[in-house]
Amino acid sequence: MSESERGRGGTGDAAEPPASTSPGERLEELALLVSRRFSGVAPILPRGTEILHLIRSGLGPHYVVWARHRSAYLWYCGPDHGAQLGVTAEQAAETIGRTLELPPA
Repeated sequence: MSESERGRGGTGDAAEPPASTSPGERLEELALLVSRRFSGVAPILPRGTEILHLIRSGLGPHYVVWARHRSAYLWYCGPDHGAQLGVTAEQAAETIGRTLELPPA
């Protein structure tokens, strides 16, 4: 672990995105990962919002937000409202795929 990681309280295991990354940027990253990894879902981030819409044909939508106060992706609305999907886009994408039973792309 480097001195800079120690000073930030890092573990040296995984690099965290810069604190200045906006929720919109984090959700764009997640949308890209989901669209590349899975079929049967359209991840849409409407302009001017900070809510990622996961649209599936014939099924109700799911929504994801980036919660700054928890530094994590969370389900937004529905029975799992507030449940954490992951702290990285990779973790969140895998949780989304598993939870929504999405086929690989």
